[in-house]
Amino acid sequence: MTSSSDSGRPCSSSAKSQLKNIASPLLTAFDQLRAMAAAGTITTAQAKEAGMNLIRTEFYGNKDYFFLYNPKYYIIAGPPALNKIIGVDRSKVQDSAGKFYPRDIVDVAMKNGSGYTDYLFPRLGSTVASPKLSYSYYYAPWNWILATGVYIDDIDQAAAAQLEKEKVALGQSFDQINFSESGLLFVLDSDGKIVVQPSGGNVAAAMNSDWGRSLALTLISQAPKASGKTAHFNDLAEFRGQNESWSVDVSSFGKLGWTLVSAVPQAEVEAPGNASAIQQGLLSFAVLILGLLIGLLSSRRLVRPVEQMTHAALALEKGAFDPVMLDSAATRKDEVGVLARAFQKMGAEIVQRESKLREEVKKLTVMIDRGKAQADASAITETDYFRDLADRARDIRNDFSRVEKP
Repeated sequence: MTSSSDSGRPCSSSAKSQLKNIASPLLTAFDQLRAMAAAGTITTAQAKEAGMNLIRTEFYGNKDYFFLYNPKYYIIAGPPALNKIIGVDRSKVQDSAGKFYPRDIVDVAMKNGSGYTDYLFPRLGSTVASPKLSYSYYYAPWNWILATGVYIDDIDQAAAAQLEKEKVALGQSFDQINFSESGLLFVLDSDGKIVVQPSGGNVAAAMNSDWGRSLALTLISQAPKASGKTAHFNDLAEFRGQNESWSVDVSSFGKLGWTLVSAVPQAEVEAPGNASAIQQGLLSFAVLILGLLIGLLSSRRLVRPVEQMTHAALALEKGAFDPVMLDSAATRKDEVGVLARAFQKMGAEIVQRESKLREEVKKLTVMIDRGKAQADASAITETDYFRDLADRARDIRNDFSRVEKP
């Protein structure tokens, strides 16, 4: 699978999963067209032409599109904007960084069944190359390589817009957390800059001074590296225009590179009852951060159970299936959980049946071996030679008996 990035920018697993999911309906449509051709409803040529028409007319996202290659690196179908390169050998085409990306798009699909390629390519109607990530799939029945791609800039912009929206919502939520009359709750990034502050506050202005920047670096250095842990200390600060002692708690959120800071004037901390209020405030914020993380990572959360079931299916095929492999996915309450539980039960039954079958085969083998031994013994005792020996032994015993009598 191609994984290098000429643009120097990583492609998220979420973006890759989205591309794969976007292409799935077209593959299903190809299967349906092929089934119609097999049933005689339409000819194979008509089915292929209908499939190509889908490629020419289907768009999604920010004018993103699909295209078809054949194994010889020719584009055989795509949107009208690609008409000038349809039917042209693309094996020697390179992007501005010198990458033979048509080869990679075709080769990764032909070799692995599907895969991803990143390269530089102009948007429709533009001559300026932009970083792009493509997903390609080898549709073996028709010897087609289905491909589609998105521009990394679009992914970044969508993610940045969503993050800014969540920051605003988080800042507004800070206003609802009242754990002290003069308490402050804000978030710093790894450079010590304010990322989130209460919508009604002005912490950023206070932290923009020399002492504020120095304090920010101190707060970041004091925060535990492990998420979920909190460090407490007292420090002098001028949040309210005067130098006074503040009680400060800091914690880290490694995935986002953020440091959560809650600060309360020491005088208020020493007042009865404030300790439990601070803990409640931090707990409320932790819930908010958890919600943010869930929102940002939701696509990954949805894809993971499907990957678990894929691994379980491969394990079942190799005879290494263990129902425990699907315990995590089976606890879900949605349709994915129902599918995981059904697969888990089916896999366990198959493993059990195979185990019983092996035991029965083993027992049958033992019975066959015993039967063969008995048959061999019977065959020996029934021979003339064996009967003659038995007669001689009987005569000898009789003679010996007569000699012993007086």
